[in-house]
Amino acid sequence: MTKLKLHIALIFTILCFGFNTQAQQIPQFSQYMFNPVFINPAYAGYKEQLYVQSYYRTQWAGIEGSPKTLAIAADGFLENNQLGVGFHAMNDQLGANRTNSFYGNVAYHLQLSEIQFLSFGVGLGFVNSFLDGSLLDGIDQDDPGVPMGGENISYPELKTGVFYYDETVFFGLGVDNLSSLFFEPDQGDVLLNNAVQANLYTGFWFDLSNEVSTKNTLLILDDFKTPARVDISSSFLFYEQLWLGLTYRTAVDYAKRTNPENIRRGSAIVGMAQIWLTNGLRIGYAYDHQINGISVGAFSTHDISVGFLFPQRRPKSYSPKYF
Repeated sequence: MTKLKLHIALIFTILCFGFNTQAQQIPQFSQYMFNPVFINPAYAGYKEQLYVQSYYRTQWAGIEGSPKTLAIAADGFLENNQLGVGFHAMNDQLGANRTNSFYGNVAYHLQLSEIQFLSFGVGLGFVNSFLDGSLLDGIDQDDPGVPMGGENISYPELKTGVFYYDETVFFGLGVDNLSSLFFEPDQGDVLLNNAVQANLYTGFWFDLSNEVSTKNTLLILDDFKTPARVDISSSFLFYEQLWLGLTYRTAVDYAKRTNPENIRRGSAIVGMAQIWLTNGLRIGYAYDHQINGISVGAFSTHDISVGFLFPQRRPKSYSPKYF
């Protein structure tokens, strides 16, 4: 049996036993609450302005071959048609495996009352996953289990979602990898898990004072094979400029899919901050700290985001969009 480099083996071990065993083409960002379009296409157009945001995440920094993800998204709103439109693209790397994906998103925003809306969204995408065999170091250089060149697969992808929101409460339900219901690509040696995954995302907003407001959210991600990931977050907005927040992340094995020891390995605390530098420009940062049984030593996880909300061409009465 081929023995790969120690650092790659370590990464796969953590992926196999940690709570974060989602498909690599599903983004694993800690700042999703600032732009949920990555997990639910029905969010496209929510801000009613053109919004562009980029993310970069490096997980277990210091371990060669550890996961790294780069993504960008843009969405806007066609007021005459009540349509949100946009796209998001992502590059995700884990050791010798690299996945690129691109999605176009469309969402129809149905107005239920003066302040209540319900949107329905669809994301149609394309995914390519590539395994670079030259980065794999086996004991036996002639071992057929280690590809000499590269292997890749490409396939279309589909996601959908619904999103309810008013001025203080929101609720979203999204489903990824729907194409797996119709066909299963031959993945060969490529690291790929394109099983259907669902996410439930909800929360509420209220003002503590004229200067301080708070947003509290709950996210549940489930691939129906491993323990569900659960994030409980609270963040505070000071003077409509500075966000400070904290997330508790864990795993819940409600369907008894694994043993309690593995569940205990699935907890983390995430601290995050986001600041508005000028009109429309925001920069965010998140730091993940493991509080489980896996020893990662000095390795850490960093999550950086940069976004810009373009000004409206025709100014109108505008209610801030905090979800």
